[in-house]
Amino acid sequence: MKAFSQSSRSAPLCIANVVLAVLLCPVSAWAWGFDGHKIVAIIAADNLTPAAASHVADILGVSADKRAIATAMEAASIRPDFEFRDEDPLTKPWHFIDICLQDQRADVPARCPRGYCVTGKIDEYSKRLKESKYDRWGAAGDLAFLIHFVGDIHQPLHAANDADRGGNCVTVDSNTRAKDLHEVWDTTVVRRLEYSIDSGRPRTTAHKLEQTYAAESKTDSWIPAGDIAWESNQLARSDIYAALHIPIEPCQPTADVCRNPLGHAVELDSSYLDHADAVAGHQLAKAGFRLASLLNEIWTQPAGPNDVPRGPKANSAPAQVLSSKTVAIAGQIVFVGNRRSKIYAWPGCGTYDKMAPENRVVFASREAAEQEGYRVARNCP
Repeated sequence: MKAFSQSSRSAPLCIANVVLAVLLCPVSAWAWGFDGHKIVAIIAADNLTPAAASHVADILGVSADKRAIATAMEAASIRPDFEFRDEDPLTKPWHFIDICLQDQRADVPARCPRGYCVTGKIDEYSKRLKESKYDRWGAAGDLAFLIHFVGDIHQPLHAANDADRGGNCVTVDSNTRAKDLHEVWDTTVVRRLEYSIDSGRPRTTAHKLEQTYAAESKTDSWIPAGDIAWESNQLARSDIYAALHIPIEPCQPTADVCRNPLGHAVELDSSYLDHADAVAGHQLAKAGFRLASLLNEIWTQPAGPNDVPRGPKANSAPAQVLSSKTVAIAGQIVFVGNRRSKIYAWPGCGTYDKMAPENRVVFASREAAEQEGYRVARNCP
């Protein structure tokens, strides 16, 4: 994703440790933030065909129950941000595509040298899953990448560059906690959207967006990744750069430069943020519908006994743990505790997304949390 890869290309890795990366890396490092990717995954899960759902359930090691699949996809959607990027920093450029504001649609392929960008990787992982030819991350990892990348490509600043690393170099002046324009679009607008719908829960927001854009669920079928990147680039031009009167800089997609074309912080008033919320909500819904369409195209027949995922991590048991305090691979549930209150939660709990980053502690399981003296939050299902 662009925020993640753009901001981190010239900066050192936050910390080459999965747990500390989750806790300490800046939020602006992730496209849409965790919540945005979860929303996309949940919408996609709700729109899978039975055939595709059976394959997703097999790969992620859960039952074919729709809620179980949605929970597993939700957890898988964030693995590339806090796990895979630390396993291999070379995956960073896979999350975005640098399309200049002066480019034409015909220029898009040239902005993805050797396929090392979000459009190239979407094509690659779609093919891997369809042909059951997985790379070193195995079936579950490859599916996690695909879920994540489809979310990335719908974030407008993951498909645009104005010598500002996709807005990472444009400081903002607003009532939000975001420091730069990319962070605003990654997290601020999504959180505002969530709280305008409910109390900031990805699942509730996903279902509301599904209802709002229900008429598009059948028409938002999968189209070539390059077309989606171009579509997102056009949104960045009109609803970000032009709307905020940000000057267009010379096209330098391969140059490692970081300029703020305005020369000062851009002011974001409530009317702009309200509009951005609406744009982001539409993009998240579109990403969810299109992800479902893509997975439905990949798997047109139900999973059979010979469709057991094969790859480096295929034999991982549901409870296998990556490290002493991290994430279960197949179940993929992230247990997070609050070091101050000694309360822990998991996705679906009301407190899960509300813990301050500096207070978050990640555990591999409920047992691990309780052994450390933590108790489960009362609002966990």
